[in-house]
Amino acid sequence: MTMRWALRLGAFALLGIWMLTWALDAPHRPILAERDAIFQATVHVSGMACDRFSEGHGFAVEPELVLTNAHVVSGVDEITVTTAAGGSAAGTLVGFDPSRDVAAILVSGLDLTPVKLAKKIAMPADAGDVVTFDQSNGINFAPFSVKRRIWVSGRDIYGELAQNRQVLEIQSVLVTGDSGAGLVNVDGELWGMVFAVDLGQRKQGYALDVVEIFDFLTEVDSTPLPTQPCRL
Repeated sequence: MTMRWALRLGAFALLGIWMLTWALDAPHRPILAERDAIFQATVHVSGMACDRFSEGHGFAVEPELVLTNAHVVSGVDEITVTTAAGGSAAGTLVGFDPSRDVAAILVSGLDLTPVKLAKKIAMPADAGDVVTFDQSNGINFAPFSVKRRIWVSGRDIYGELAQNRQVLEIQSVLVTGDSGAGLVNVDGELWGMVFAVDLGQRKQGYALDVVEIFDFLTEVDSTPLPTQPCRL
């Protein structure tokens, strides 16, 4: 065997080892067909709140109903919902829960495809993607894993005593501004919604469990709500 062929075989062997390692370490991501549906469901929510610009992520749960965090739209008089496809429309606040930190926005004319809500999350949970969208970077899929499900009590977005709620502690690369992002499993189903990032621990965040989202949706109808107080 010549030296040239020995080097070629060695290179192929290293490539094979790298590909096997990649296959073992690759995150469990939604298949492409599911990603297309997720693309149609993901939105960006923004508006002016008490002389400051507020923005976050969101997702459609019905063709004309979008969810985001309550703290994203608190104090916002005119809500703008923008899709990954480039469409934009004014939204109307129809649901607001400062304890769960979730809000519902009615919006029409955007041709949204609702994301599927998972009926339950079996623990220990598998992995998936945190789905974010903004006009600068477009759609982004960041791998996540669920560390544990916990009951959280404490304060709401205004600092008042809040009801207990089920929360997912997740491991992912999150940044401030990922509020309202959906957690999507390998089947393209929604497991929860990001509401906080742990700045003290790298790659750790918190998401509202989908069971809380189901409960919240039972309280939402099409009645417009007044602008909610700004979060100080």
